[in-house]
Amino acid sequence: MRKSICSLILVLFFSGIASAQFNVKDSVAKGFLVEASYAAQLPGGDMAKEFGWNSNVQLGVYYKTKHNWIFGVEGAFIFGDVLKETGIFDSIATSDRNLIANDGSYPSVSYFERGYDIQFSVGKLFTFNKPNPNSGILVTVGGGYMRHHIRIQAPGAPQVDSLYEQGYDRLSEGFCFTEFVGYQYLGTRRMVNFFAGFEFTQAFTRGLRYDFDLMHMDSQNKHDLLSGFRIGWILPIYQQESTKFYTY
Repeated sequence: MRKSICSLILVLFFSGIASAQFNVKDSVAKGFLVEASYAAQLPGGDMAKEFGWNSNVQLGVYYKTKHNWIFGVEGAFIFGDVLKETGIFDSIATSDRNLIANDGSYPSVSYFERGYDIQFSVGKLFTFNKPNPNSGILVTVGGGYMRHHIRIQAPGAPQVDSLYEQGYDRLSEGFCFTEFVGYQYLGTRRMVNFFAGFEFTQAFTRGLRYDFDLMHMDSQNKHDLLSGFRIGWILPIYQQESTKFYTY
């Protein structure tokens, strides 16, 4: 069974490679683009009050038309380990800002940024026809949903176990929009297909928790910003034009 699955994956993979060779050099090709990318991002707006720079790993599936319009859906995982907000445990910490574990020791407390977004996007590839009509300047806009929070790890500290942690994690969610401008290259012969460029994300979020340290519900509207450089690899699966035969 495992051997059959591996064989199927290899067939699909090499089919993608073969299709990537189809008619790319001479004309505009249409088909699906499967993309995996990474972005290093800096926060802005209200998000910059909580976090520092973060990483963003994204997967997307898009359809490219004969007129170089691109439509698709993408999902990203946001993660980092730079927390700017301080003092969230002041109300339950000792005078030197330490928590006390079950055994009376001071546990090591770690903070992480975690989040994700899901967006639908549309864009246009502006090509220069020669030498490759499927490569050029890519401009896209997208919109969807974002959620992010603080992940807290404090082994042995009952004050912030899996239940009480929610009172300090600053969980927020809301609508988001992203603009991207960069360059996309689809190779004519080899499996070299990539894109790179600058993107800017705006999110309009609201808190979902009752904050224990602030002693009120975090219902304030927030304007979260993320900007950074994204680079990614593309697996194109082109659709061949049907051939028509006429008999008389």
